[in-house]
Amino acid sequence: MLVKAKKSLIKRFEEEFIRTTDTLWENEIAANLFVASSMLGTVVVVALMWLANIVGIMDVDPTFMRRISLASIGELLIPAGLCYYFKGRKKWLKVVMLLTYTIVCARIESAMTYAVPLIMACPIIMSIRYYSRPVCVSTAILTVLLSGLASFYGIKMGQGLMDSNYVRFLEGTVLQLGSGSLKDAIRQSGMVDFSGSWTSYVLRAYLPKLAMYLMIASVCVEISKRGRIAIFSQQAETRKSEKIATELNLASSIQANMLPNIFPAFPEYNDFDIYATMTPAREVGGDFYDFFMVDEKHLAMVIADVSGKGIPAAMFMVIAKTLIKDHSQLGLSPAEVFTKVNNLLCEGNEAGLFVTAWMGILDIDSGEMTYANAGHNPPVVMLNGEVSYLRSKPGFVMAGMEGYRFTQQTLTLHKGDKIFLYTDGATESSNIDGELYGEERLINCLKGLGRDVSCTQALRAVRSDIDAFVKDAEQFDDLTLLAFDYTPKNKDKETVERTFDATDEKLHEAMAFVEEGLEAHEADMKSTMAITVALEEMFVNIAHYAYPDSKGKATIGMSFDNDEVEIYLVDSGIPFNPLEKEDPNVKASIEEREVGGLGIFMVKQSMDECHYERRNGQNIFTMKRKIRK
Repeated sequence: MLVKAKKSLIKRFEEEFIRTTDTLWENEIAANLFVASSMLGTVVVVALMWLANIVGIMDVDPTFMRRISLASIGELLIPAGLCYYFKGRKKWLKVVMLLTYTIVCARIESAMTYAVPLIMACPIIMSIRYYSRPVCVSTAILTVLLSGLASFYGIKMGQGLMDSNYVRFLEGTVLQLGSGSLKDAIRQSGMVDFSGSWTSYVLRAYLPKLAMYLMIASVCVEISKRGRIAIFSQQAETRKSEKIATELNLASSIQANMLPNIFPAFPEYNDFDIYATMTPAREVGGDFYDFFMVDEKHLAMVIADVSGKGIPAAMFMVIAKTLIKDHSQLGLSPAEVFTKVNNLLCEGNEAGLFVTAWMGILDIDSGEMTYANAGHNPPVVMLNGEVSYLRSKPGFVMAGMEGYRFTQQTLTLHKGDKIFLYTDGATESSNIDGELYGEERLINCLKGLGRDVSCTQALRAVRSDIDAFVKDAEQFDDLTLLAFDYTPKNKDKETVERTFDATDEKLHEAMAFVEEGLEAHEADMKSTMAITVALEEMFVNIAHYAYPDSKGKATIGMSFDNDEVEIYLVDSGIPFNPLEKEDPNVKASIEEREVGGLGIFMVKQSMDECHYERRNGQNIFTMKRKIRK
């Protein structure tokens, strides 16, 4: 029993004076600063009491009051200053400050013995802030002892504002009352029975005050105890919250890694471009997207939204995504996939969750896409340069009705056609006034992008437009976006390609490569000269400006289709669209004409068609021209 008690005392001593938990230490720092600020406030009070005594409001001996006031102010300022200097970060500060504060209160009580019966309760009350029973009990014991000594000193010296009812005189004492107070007459008589006065004070005043101090101390100790329990409870809740946050962050990372997030997604295919993003409203969400090759010539793309938020929706999302992909890779059509997955999701779905989804499977060679809609938002498509919603009769949501049979439609894509998929987190994003972003704003944003925009640029533009509309309003729904661009290569065309170092020294090799190809396809002299001049301009541009801080490569390709050639130059340099350069004013004089731009102008004038795009981190410049009349 004694050993256990000893260990408990050692543990408490270490907590108070050697080491402690982070939460208790932060509380002690805050308590030290609180006591320091209270001590500064007490300095003001003591100064006011001194001033009141000087002007005669209080009846204490001026010399005695001055001595007490100056000592008290010094004793308060030094510990408070040390506390602010160390920013409360010393274990010994609480001992020094509480001890000093209790001594100051005792000084004041010695000067105003019966006029300030509650002053010695201040240190006890102040010690509550540390939420430590040992500190609170120690302060209470010190308070009781110093209160008795202060009263003893005040009566002994005859300086304090003592109650005349407690004064005992020697036998035969005669008081002569003049214009002064009764206290002055008592002091002048010199016949006070100190022993009798002290005994009377102890029995009639000190013991009642002692009982009051003990009552206050017991309440303060209990409050301190409960405060410490609350701190430990808060610490436990904080650890629990941190653990949950860590697990949610891990879950968010796992969910993000489940979705395709490496772009370009299919570098071995140059027939299409695809890009997607997902931003959950919470750490984890119910939205998801997916795209994968069903076989060598079929690409599947999916976007879906699970009802609800948080972990339940995320778990349901994982199941739905896995089932859709697994059944797609069996060679089933989108309608068959949705029908089978719907039946599986309905099993044991006691939470009543459901999934809206859109899925398309594209034949890369023919451009034919078969798609099905399970209650999802209609995609936005750009077909032949026209942007519109792909309206079709949507099916029911998945996991909503077992046995439901989904239908599907077909769509034929051509080169340059695009598909934009999204969840309702886009159209239902709202600003602080509760206004929705809506389908009209979405399609207007996409219409303003033009045909040459890449998938990455399209999604960033839409996200920026939504953010500008929403501003500081909180996001309540997951936001998922997916863009697809169909860029098939003509399989019947004869295509040759070669890569060169992007330097002036390799210009003659690049020119010879193109000239050989044109000669092999019997290009006329005029077309050959126009193409080689244009090629020289574009190749030199790449060599001089594409790689400012390093050396790079330039790829030149030629595709021949009957009497037309398509020549493309590809580099991985800094982004640069030469077609954005404003045409020079060729009618102006040389002095008035701006420098630069004439070469690009000549290229555009000599070619039948010029096109630029930035895709997968590369500049791709294409020019077409007929090579024979």
